Amino acid sequence: MIYLILAIILSTAVFVVMRLYGRFNLDNHQALTWNYATSACIGFAMGASSGTLVPPMEQPWFKLSLLLGFWFILTYVLVVESSQRSGVTVTSLSSKLSVVIPTLFGVIFLQESLGLTAIIGIILALIALFLVVGGKDKSQVKVEKSTLIVLLPILIFFSTGIGDVMMKKTERANTSDDMIPMIAFIYFVSFLFGVLMVAYDLIKGKSKWQWKSALGGLALGTVNFFSTCCIYQAMRVFDNVVLFPIYNIGVVCLSALSGWLLFKEKLTWKNYLGLVIAIIAVLLITL
Repeated sequence: MIYLILAIILSTAVFVVMRLYGRFNLDNHQALTWNYATSACIGFAMGASSGTLVPPMEQPWFKLSLLLGFWFILTYVLVVESSQRSGVTVTSLSSKLSVVIPTLFGVIFLQESLGLTAIIGIILALIALFLVVGGKDKSQVKVEKSTLIVLLPILIFFSTGIGDVMMKKTERANTSDDMIPMIAFIYFVSFLFGVLMVAYDLIKGKSKWQWKSALGGLALGTVNFFSTCCIYQAMRVFDNVVLFPIYNIGVVCLSALSGWLLFKEKLTWKNYLGLVIAIIAVLLITL
């Protein structure tokens, strides 16, 4: 349970750090690339110190990790854009609505069972998420950005859900007790795609080099790496049908609280009702 709690706290911290990118005018692509470089370096350093580094091409998780590395950076680009345009609460909730994808994957493909109490809990969880997303103060949304604000949550829904499924598949493919080398390799792949993205921006004159973006990436990468480690460890303890609903609801509640406390994001009565239903849903799923 400690891994699940830490995953919720650290994942919320990821959204908060991303929100700060806009406040300090960091270059999103450069900061994200530094983030993946930091995560990969931490993983490789930990693997080297423990003597658990392995040749990735000889591992059963190699091919899927290549795809997941690309998927990570694609998803985080979307999340950063949405965090700055729609706020921490809406972005986290939009991504967590995708809980239905890994949950269904667990039931259909992994033969995980769902009791009546858990089914009711998952339904309440989706209702809670819908209430908080639907209850966002529409007056805060600028007209010229309305189309993008509708499109971003949809893209995040599918990219996050599919990414969760791929994480579960890599976890099952990794038969080692130590998953840090695999996590380091995944982030190294993300870093390579990030370098291409930043190089394209610089060549096309879309951005200028920022050293402060490196500091932002260092902060995000540190939190991001340990968040991923905790999620993978939790996957080895909980089934999809239990892990992802509780994890997503936990991040949703904590993100809403942090958005209100740190960034003065307004919450409506629907938001509060959704948060109360979310707590009930977590209790039912846990039972």
